[in-house]
Amino acid sequence: MDEDKLYIITQNRDYFLSHNKEFITLKNSSVKKIAKKIKKDNSIINIFLYDDDKNKLYGYYEIDFNNKKQADENYTNISINDNYKRRRGIYYRLEDKYSDFSIYEIDNKTFSKLKDRLIVLNDNISQTFLSCSIDIDKNTFKYQAVETYPSLYVAEYEKHFDNKAYESIYKEYIRLLKYSNSENNNIDRYIELGSYLMNMLIPEKDFREHLLDGFRIVYLHLDEETYNIPWDILAYEGKFISENIIFSYANASNMLYHNKRINNAKIKMAVISIPNDDIVYDKNEIDNILSLQNNIKNAEIDLYRKEHNYFEFIKILESYDIIHIITHGYSSGIKLSEDYILNSVSALEKPPKVIFINACNMEEADNKLTKSLLSSGVATVISAVGSLGDGMYMDFVSSFYNNLFHKHARINTAQAYYFAYVEVREFYKGFIRYRFNGVPVYV
Repeated sequence: MDEDKLYIITQNRDYFLSHNKEFITLKNSSVKKIAKKIKKDNSIINIFLYDDDKNKLYGYYEIDFNNKKQADENYTNISINDNYKRRRGIYYRLEDKYSDFSIYEIDNKTFSKLKDRLIVLNDNISQTFLSCSIDIDKNTFKYQAVETYPSLYVAEYEKHFDNKAYESIYKEYIRLLKYSNSENNNIDRYIELGSYLMNMLIPEKDFREHLLDGFRIVYLHLDEETYNIPWDILAYEGKFISENIIFSYANASNMLYHNKRINNAKIKMAVISIPNDDIVYDKNEIDNILSLQNNIKNAEIDLYRKEHNYFEFIKILESYDIIHIITHGYSSGIKLSEDYILNSVSALEKPPKVIFINACNMEEADNKLTKSLLSSGVATVISAVGSLGDGMYMDFVSSFYNNLFHKHARINTAQAYYFAYVEVREFYKGFIRYRFNGVPVYV
């Protein structure tokens, strides 16, 4: 995309009432302002259309400043093209209220970020199932890949696995992960490690390029050895492949999850916050989540800010659609009280659809909680990776729920997760300390 073109947002409520319009209307003052900045031989401008009442953005579109005509003394009609046929809008909250029929300039980074989100929302998501195993005795790595959409694609490979080389990569990854926010200071090192892993695990060029051809979810079915592999940092050509891929750490037991949403049913959410003297920003996180009730239609959020035993915890899990947990996490599980660390749950009679665990070290192999929640019937589990700085990643949490709960948009948990990643990836250099586990679900 040519960077010398203007990337602008316009609001025109009239447009959203009819999708058959060939023109949009702008104030004459706005038209004159933009006309001064463009060349006659380069009059096509890329825009988004913004619905201020619903905080939704549509597009992108093209408008042609060489194809315009005066509507009346105050307004001008300008030809618009909808080449991309993206009918669904994304949640987007502007700091200032925009006025109708006006045009505003945005930078190229913002334009690309919003465009990526609209593509994901409006296009069908490619899905690949990747089953992996390592035979330590034979020093072999094996994977099978099956793609179900947009085409049937099957691949199977078995190759030599240099366990010593992998151990050195993994140890360095763990060393970096122990420091919260280390990605900002050591991003080049993370990408370097991810590139080594990519070469080691997926050296086939055709399969790499196929995986990275558009946005997709890769469902990982892993054995005990491959579960520890930091798939999150796999990198290719200097970028994390997570910019195109959601890796879902999923158990086969809930691959066929059926989302039985009852129309107009109230969404019930619980926040479980275990008091800890050294978690001082939990109140900010709680307040941000409780404030969501203003934006959610027909929903209620309850707060449980106290220590729990196992039975109290399970009762809450079985009483809500969404659970958000704030506590300490260890290799042995999460803290529910001073004398109780929870490592797993058994079967749930009525599992929630979504659980977000904001606690450290959820990726540790000895921490079985995430796996057990998926096996018990929870569709989506968002879990943290490594050491989380207190209050440091709150923008990701807020963005995830704001997108998931936006009352004028219907998106699933995978889309909400990816939208949150897109919004914060520049600050965290493309690596985010959260994992998507399970399958997408609507709430």
